[in-house]
Amino acid sequence: MKSKILLFFLIVFTISIYAQEYENGTIVTTHYDTIINVKIKKINDAKSLLHLTYIDQNGDEQTPKIETIKHYKRGNDIFCRIYNSGEMILAKKVVQGKKLNLYERYPNGGKTYYVEKVYDELIKVPSSSKKFKKVLGSFLKDAPKISTQIISKDLDDIFKIVNLYNQS
Repeated sequence: MKSKILLFFLIVFTISIYAQEYENGTIVTTHYDTIINVKIKKINDAKSLLHLTYIDQNGDEQTPKIETIKHYKRGNDIFCRIYNSGEMILAKKVVQGKKLNLYERYPNGGKTYYVEKVYDELIKVPSSSKKFKKVLGSFLKDAPKISTQIISKDLDDIFKIVNLYNQS
């Protein structure tokens, strides 16, 4: 009887650890092959842009080269390739909107944001406040109220800017 109880707790413990380490997901390769219903290993966001490990439908662990991945979704997190300064880079999509998308990367231990007009141009969000107001104000000039607030430094939170622009 004790061995059955011990075995039961061992199985429950193993399942709970497995569930915390992996999340359901979908992967799209650069050749547009779609891999569905996989368990993707949960690691921090910075490492998620560099490595991908998943368990396929046969229960085998796979670790493809990150360069072969176009897009993947792990739980609620979305990681996708964006085109910036002549190269394709993997970034985390933090806001998906009707007009603007916001992406996040973690180079050298810091956060870098990218703003993309849907089906249009993508820019890197400058970190200095002087460049921020100039570059973002110009980029969003088709929304004069928001652009003016950015230039006057009344609006400097990138998340708030993206959400306001998507609502306009």
